[in-house]
Amino acid sequence: MAPDPAAFPKDLLSPLASDELKARIYPLIAIADEALTANLTSHVPYIEKVSSYIIFSGGKRLRPVLFLLAAAALGREGDPRLAAIFEYLHAATLLHDDVVDEAGLRRGRPAARVEYGNDSVILVGDFLFSKSYSLAVEVPDIRFVTALSDCTTIMGEGQVLELLHTDDLELSAEGYLGVIKAKTAVLIAAACQMGAIYAGATDAQVEALYDYGLNLGLAFQMVDDALDYVGTAHEFGKPVGHDLAEGKITLPFIHVRDTAPAEARARLLELARLGRQDASQVEEAKALITAHDGVDATYQAARRYAALAQAALTRLASPARPGSEMETLLALAAYVLERRH
Repeated sequence: MAPDPAAFPKDLLSPLASDELKARIYPLIAIADEALTANLTSHVPYIEKVSSYIIFSGGKRLRPVLFLLAAAALGREGDPRLAAIFEYLHAATLLHDDVVDEAGLRRGRPAARVEYGNDSVILVGDFLFSKSYSLAVEVPDIRFVTALSDCTTIMGEGQVLELLHTDDLELSAEGYLGVIKAKTAVLIAAACQMGAIYAGATDAQVEALYDYGLNLGLAFQMVDDALDYVGTAHEFGKPVGHDLAEGKITLPFIHVRDTAPAEARARLLELARLGRQDASQVEEAKALITAHDGVDATYQAARRYAALAQAALTRLASPARPGSEMETLLALAAYVLERRH
């Protein structure tokens, strides 16, 4: 069930300016990149080639950074090798998604499936899943690999859910939340959860960081879905308006479908049924969704989940002192609303 909107925190803290936050994050990104390179080994060089194509084509490294921050916030320096788990899993899902979606562009260049073919990228995606587990089993705390197993199970369910809801013009807001939780948010949550487990945290601390990551992930995906209607291909690294053209029903569409005047709703549904064949109809649908506050409402929802993420951190004993990792985690929840790609 979706949380009661009345229970959402009203205030969102933004303890760091964007430049200061980036200055803290960039060294962690560099650490993650080194680990990704060092651990991307295979007896088959072609696997490394295809893996590198997707992993080093860009990306924010949000998931490995969160693992490192969560561990450090609870007093233990995170192992960069383990941080690589989350980027390998993320890359694997991107490879598989691009095959399902028949994507032509990813991160501003031809998708890996275009370069190497569907068969190759599916098998390399499977390799990256396996590589993640081979790293996770090195941690003696059984909670670590259990958390990963729970996460990947839900992610698999999310991929099927998204497929089942393709062109589902009646998808509810609650159903949408279920899809993005499974597809996106659980991996971000697991990165935070497993960082806490690695640090030897209590179950209560692990749960708090999981909740932080889950709500952060929901906010992140909602912003992503809003940008699909108002961003540019240059900012986004892939065609905008692509979700509706692929039959993906997201919150901007759902909001307008459920709240706009009857004439606008009827036209939007008509365009959604036709839009997969005609780009001009997708553009008209985008204009309708923007004009009837679909994007604004999605950003408002994202803001509420970002505030919930920050509220989860208050359950931890560690204060958000200036310069602390806890302060950085708070700032990330605010910063996710500012992203443009």
